[in-house]
Parts: sequence; structure tokens; C-alpha cells
Amino acid sequence: MHNHKAKLTSLLIVSALCTSQQTFAEDSVFVGHLADMSGPTAFVGKNYADGVRDSLAYINENGGINGTKLEYETIDYAYKVPQAIAAYKKWHSRKNMVAMQGWGTADTEALISFVAKDKLPVFSASYSGHLTDPMGKNPHTKKPAPYNFFYGASYSDACRGLVQWAAEDWQKKGGKGKPKFTHIGANHPFPNAPKEACAEYATELGFDVQPAVVISMKPGDFKAQCLSLKSSGSNYGYIGNLGGSVLSLVKSCNTVGTDIQFMSNIWGR
Repeated sequence: MHNHKAKLTSLLIVSALCTSQQTFAEDSVFVGHLADMSGPTAFVGKNYADGVRDSLAYINENGGINGTKLEYETIDYAYKVPQAIAAYKKWHSRKNMVAMQGWGTADTEALISFVAKDKLPVFSASYSGHLTDPMGKNPHTKKPAPYNFFYGASYSDACRGLVQWAAEDWQKKGGKGKPKFTHIGANHPFPNAPKEACAEYATELGFDVQPAVVISMKPGDFKAQCLSLKSSGSNYGYIGNLGGSVLSLVKSCNTVGTDIQFMSNIWGR
């Protein structure tokens, strides 16, 4: 599934470049490719990176873009922002760089100002709502992001959709009073991206929003956090982490008898 999404995202590059008004004078153009193959998101990052590389290779094997071939380089930045910025600067020094395949939220958001200044399209695997603000009107980022693109719904929109479902589920089950909602995830730009937007909508829908519960993106023993959720009486919890961490949380909460309906982002499966 993640491999398929990576191929779809890469093909967006083709579409963007094919419809660009730029006329390629070169025999080839360059696309940088950031990947996490050794960091905390590597278990999905490796498959996604394979999908991107397969797509780029497929384009070249089928004549390139109107005869122009794609040069590309994959750099494993291990989910570290400084390495991502260094890779971008290295690639941008090339005169024929036309786009970048990005990956995570922290690095993609850190590069917003760079790519806006350089007018370089970036297609990432981060679906942060902060990347959907081309005019820079978001009071939390204040960074115009006219050159950032991604596949699918933003994390904020997806979380709002889950909260809307939860409100309907509460009514359907005959719930009494205000249901309680808790945001769960690491204290990191990726899990935090939808936190505020989702909490605002949850409040509008009549939820009693509880303080966020922090758990690592890595699998672990989360019984203490589960006891906090149990103590707060949370009825619904949105998990912003990755699959292994989500599984650990569910197992830990089952162990201590926490009765809560979990809802996860797209990477939590």
C-alpha cells in the first residue's frame, strides 16, 4: 500500500513537470529524493523509498518526460532535519534540479522557506496541514508554502473526519453527556501537526477535549499512559504515531483495562 502511494506521488512529479511552462534544454533534469531507511520511520520509509525509485526508473525506461531523462539521487537522512537541509542545499547547487521527493513532517516543514524562495516543487509523504497554506495565512507557521504538495487528505482533515465519525458513533451508541477526546502521540511535528485543528473541531462537535497524552513513536510499554487515559475517562483517542507504536499502545491499554475507542492516522495501521 505504501509502495503504491509512493508511486502515485512520484507520478505527480511527472504531471507537474509535463505541464510546466519550462522548456527542457538539457538531456536530463535532476530530482532529489529524501528517504528514511535507518531512522524511526524506516519500517515504512524503506517501502516508500522503493516505490519512488521504481517510479523514477520506470519513467526513464519509458522515454523520460518528452524525451528528457530524470537523474536522481536517494539520500537516507535518517529522519533528521539537519541532514535533510544539507541534502537539499547540496542538490540545489545543481543547475538542473527541478523537483524533490520529500518524506517526513519535521524536515518538510523546515524546508518550506527554502523551496518557496527557490520555487522548487516538493512532493512529500508528510500530509501536514501546514503545507496547504500557499499564502502564509496560517498564524501558527506564517510560512507561505506554494510549492509543497502531497498525496491524500491532510492530517488535520483526516483527524477531523475521525472526530466527526466519533460524534456520530457516540450518538448511535446512546452516549450520555459530553464524550471525552484525547490526542495521543509523540511530542514531534508529525503527530502534533493536526492536534490543534482537530481539538478545535472536537470542541465544536461537543467533545470535552482532554490534555494530550505523549507516547514515543517507537514501540514500548505504555501502561502508564493507558492508566492516564483510563483515569481521565477518555472515550475516543486519536493516535498520531506509527504502526508499531500504535500496536504497543493498544496492547498496553488492553492489559490495564482501558476502555477507549482508538482512531489512528494513515501511518498507524
